[in-house]
Amino acid sequence: MLEKALTGHATPPPMLELSSTAAVRSAVAAGAGPAALGAHAVRDDLTTGRLVAISVSGLDLTRQLHAVWRGGPHPAEGPARDLVALAVRGAR
Repeated sequence: MLEKALTGHATPPPMLELSSTAAVRSAVAAGAGPAALGAHAVRDDLTTGRLVAISVSGLDLTRQLHAVWRGGPHPAEGPARDLVALAVRGAR
């Protein structure tokens, strides 16, 4: 998502790629440089001041998510169904 958003901008390629959100958060906190992470992933870090959010304009950083489940045309009853319904409402 980030690479697609940066296409066409005069930016250097990423200098570091890590396999988990926790690793990225730790690297940024240690001074490795800036990163792009979801707000929910860094909420506690922002609250405590460990990390600082920087507003970025001119980039489309939205991403498309997909709900998947095993078998049948509809998600299971209960919490799985409720989660999909909540996600669909939030996307509107």
